[in-house]
Amino acid sequence: MIMVSIIIAIRFIAAPLFLYTFASDLRAWALCILLVAVFTDALDGRVVRRLGGASPFWGPYSDAVADFFFVLAAFSAFVLKGLYPFWTLLLIVAMFAQFVLTSRLARPIYDPVGKYYGVFLFCAVGVTLVLPYAAVRQAVLVVILGFTIVSVISRAMFLLGFSKKRALGQDSPDLA
Repeated sequence: MIMVSIIIAIRFIAAPLFLYTFASDLRAWALCILLVAVFTDALDGRVVRRLGGASPFWGPYSDAVADFFFVLAAFSAFVLKGLYPFWTLLLIVAMFAQFVLTSRLARPIYDPVGKYYGVFLFCAVGVTLVLPYAAVRQAVLVVILGFTIVSVISRAMFLLGFSKKRALGQDSPDLA
């Protein structure tokens, strides 16, 4: 599992590098760093599934924390450059906080919409880099808002269903 920790650590290192390169108008380098982050995100999942465990560093939350850290750094760079409003960062932080607060400490609750939310945020970083047009950024903001609303509703419905099953003494829902 040391390998998983190293792969995830690369994403933590990539986050400030992305922020620096984008803030310094080195978009090609920022895109390369994004590709490394996406590659390590895909790789750590495969390695964990193959080895059947989690990173000893943060356990089952390590991947989500690394993704959050990278996405937050990327959108911080975008906000600093005036590409997105500051509230975009608040929304990303709020969604991660919602994930952590509504999950179990031992294992996060699997939320398919939330998983796609994270994937979309990585895609939004790439789209913002490759297509730096105001209309594209507006569309990205609309989709972020839509995904946020759907994710919150999905999580609430899942947790309500979990509460009802628990009250009835039925099995707990699937966990991540």
